[in-house]
Amino acid sequence: ERAAGRRGGGPTRGGGSKRRRRRLRSSSSVPSLLLSSSVSTSALSAAALLFLLLPGGGRPALGQEFNFEVGQRVRERLQDYMSDPSAIVRLVSEYRSNGPFEHDMRAPDRDAYLKLNEALMRLFPDFDSVYYGLEDGVFVGTSFAPRTVNYREPGESGYSLSQGSEDDPGGVNKALHYDTCVNETGASAPCIMVPGNPYVACVDGCEFERCPDEESQRNCGDMTTYPTEENRTACVRERAVKWCRKYERREASEDGEPLGFVPRMTHCMGTNGVVSQTPGRIVKKGTDKLGNCYYRDGVTMVERNETGPYAQCGENGEICSDTFAGAYLHRDYDPRWRTWYEKTKEIQRNNWSPPYPFFTNLEMGITYSEPIYSTIEGKNVFAGVVAVDYTFENITEFLIKNYLNSSTAVAIFEDDEPNNMIGSSTGSKAARKVLRSDKSQPCPDVNRDTCTADRIKMSDLGAISGVPIDAVLSEAFERQKAADFPPAELVTVKVTYDQSASGRSEVYVSQTQPFELPDAKLTWRIMIVSPTSLSEDDAILPGDSLFGFMIGVGVAGFAVCLTFFYMYYKRRHLRAIVVSDWRFTGAFLLGCALLNTATFTSLGPNTDGTCMLRMWVFHLLFATTFSPLLVKTWRMWKLAEGGRTYTRVIISHQQAFFMCFPIPLAQLFILVTFSAIDPYRQADIIENSGPGVTHRFICSHDTLAFLITELIFGGGVVLLGCILAFKTRNLRGNFGEAKQLIICMYDIALVGSVTVIVTMVMGAGANGTGQASERMLKAVGAFWVTTFSCCAFVVPRLIQARDDASRAGRTRAMGMANGILLRGHHGGRAQASQVSVGRPLGSLSVISETCADRGEDRTSGGRSMAGGTAPESSRVVVVAKGTRPSESESECESAPPTMGAAERAVKFQDEG
Repeated sequence: ERAAGRRGGGPTRGGGSKRRRRRLRSSSSVPSLLLSSSVSTSALSAAALLFLLLPGGGRPALGQEFNFEVGQRVRERLQDYMSDPSAIVRLVSEYRSNGPFEHDMRAPDRDAYLKLNEALMRLFPDFDSVYYGLEDGVFVGTSFAPRTVNYREPGESGYSLSQGSEDDPGGVNKALHYDTCVNETGASAPCIMVPGNPYVACVDGCEFERCPDEESQRNCGDMTTYPTEENRTACVRERAVKWCRKYERREASEDGEPLGFVPRMTHCMGTNGVVSQTPGRIVKKGTDKLGNCYYRDGVTMVERNETGPYAQCGENGEICSDTFAGAYLHRDYDPRWRTWYEKTKEIQRNNWSPPYPFFTNLEMGITYSEPIYSTIEGKNVFAGVVAVDYTFENITEFLIKNYLNSSTAVAIFEDDEPNNMIGSSTGSKAARKVLRSDKSQPCPDVNRDTCTADRIKMSDLGAISGVPIDAVLSEAFERQKAADFPPAELVTVKVTYDQSASGRSEVYVSQTQPFELPDAKLTWRIMIVSPTSLSEDDAILPGDSLFGFMIGVGVAGFAVCLTFFYMYYKRRHLRAIVVSDWRFTGAFLLGCALLNTATFTSLGPNTDGTCMLRMWVFHLLFATTFSPLLVKTWRMWKLAEGGRTYTRVIISHQQAFFMCFPIPLAQLFILVTFSAIDPYRQADIIENSGPGVTHRFICSHDTLAFLITELIFGGGVVLLGCILAFKTRNLRGNFGEAKQLIICMYDIALVGSVTVIVTMVMGAGANGTGQASERMLKAVGAFWVTTFSCCAFVVPRLIQARDDASRAGRTRAMGMANGILLRGHHGGRAQASQVSVGRPLGSLSVISETCADRGEDRTSGGRSMAGGTAPESSRVVVVAKGTRPSESESECESAPPTMGAAERAVKFQDEG
């Protein structure tokens, strides 16, 4: 046929008369129109898909925002919070230096100081207590938490219980203090020291000596250090020598005589901040209501009116009765042997204590303290220490107040091992109150000397408290520690709750920042933990806007393709359908309908099962659908290529059918292999980029091997199909569907390439739109490719069949007029015809043609034709001389067995 085409008589586009070219354009108008518009329509579909890349084109990620400034804000607030104690202490010191205290803050100034403390309490309500201790043993302070007053008279504990002992000449201490202790119901109890408790004993009559600090100990007369008079004068001028009373610390012996102590009493507080036991005038913490003062039994009201020459009365033997007013609790406590006091005295400057359990309630906390001085005999004498306590409970309350209604949890812990807890916004305690003898047992009464505080490590917080968010904090701490506490990075932590109904793990992110107070030598670390939000952009679930859209796309694609298949299959006996190789075209149309059902597998959550189902269904259906299309294209190319040597090429339907299996089998092998070595399964990831922190459950392979394999395999077969379709582009539509094939192949290649590129770009980086949008894109791409391909194959053939039926009617009418009876048109199916003798046979053209209902293809003269199974069963077309037959005008008649293919080809050329 190619040779015939070059001479002007074949079914190719290369030659022939004007009439033939006009008929060619008429018969192939629809495929030509499809071909001319395929590029523009495919480009339009690609542009529609690319729209998804624009901002707002996909659904926004719903990640919980993690503000990296949270840590900085906590750090700044904690810095301000920790600076308040120094402000309070300096305020007290400055106030004292201005002389409002008549007795220089000694015992008679107790109530005056308590009124000042009441004002400080209102200004700084976040602290536990403000107090001071003096060198004579006086202690005055206010506890902000229970709203109580603590007061200790001056005097030395450790006095003998016998009258007139060396330590207590005249038995003054015993007379004043021994019977002032009380039990839980208010009954009088002796103030006897517990063996091992410390007390202060004067040395050399408590005379003055230089304080132990470096400045006071410096010797300006040292000739080696200060060799010149000028140096020594400057040393004297610059330094300030502090003088301290000389005493030592001792402990009560178990074997010796029982000793008594001067108690520190805890009093109820009145409305003006001073001690009180007036009924109905006692303030309570956390309420504006006033109440009564009770002993520890909560029933017996306090009424104490001990009279005597107490120092609080005036230090000159004055007698008063309000020293123990409202006193309901006693403790063996002397400020001079407390660590905060001893350390401040030692260094003679401001001091931050390390965390320790407070004496009163065993709450863990720290103390800020500064020394105060008096001038005695011209000397700068160390008088005592003013201090501010704040417990870790205060820090916890500070964190709760700032982050109570926030999804962010904050914890503060010591940077040094073993990383003990300081406080947290969850409200958990930093220490447990336990028995000294058995720390596994809780302390029944914090006022007993048998209890202690057991600090909690951050790693043990969750296990001890039993609070779920504390378990998150502990796990976050472990992950942060393993990562060496990166200050500028987020560290993820996944916690599974046993009580969770869904059993799904919660994922959090954490960040740490160091916190230091150089003067206090405190090195803490602030950890901020924030939950992530589960991304809604990776799964298409019922109720989502995409859910209905995806169902609509899948159903529409399936319905359109199935309708085209039905219309095509129903007309499979028509010549226009027969010559189009309807078996493989029908298989392709049915595959297109099934391929749209893969859209439904995109619905639902991303589980291991659904992920594997999506991988198998789409790829296997695509390979099965594309295979008959590729075989159809290959067979046309093979027939056309065989014609170059004028040889006969026969490819039966059975042979072509078996050629459809290699591609699906190869795809099946790929799927089985990767299902075993790198399955497509659920993976949860955390996206930390930018402010968005999102927990995503996606379908993913561990490596890119499957993606690369599919790109090579799938892209390779599509590229092969495009090449073969291009090689058969000039074949006439009467003998094949070259235009439809090239349209479909190019459309599949273009839309497939755009879909792959766009989905890869959509899923890349921090602004990835998620797998739900990617699946929507694939569904739209599959819908377009399948429906467009079905339309390209079916619509032209349906139009041609309609035109054939119309021409058949006109041909019968023309045959009757010319005396030729053409019979056998039954629905367009070719049947044998007879020739009447109304006209000479010499005026007829005899053309070799086929009746394409024998199930085999054959070439005759170089171009492929749908033909019979053997030369002896060939058909001969008989038409009026000078006319050009078309398929609808052709009839078949048995040819003489002696007429071979070459003779028919020559006859075809001679007769035009």
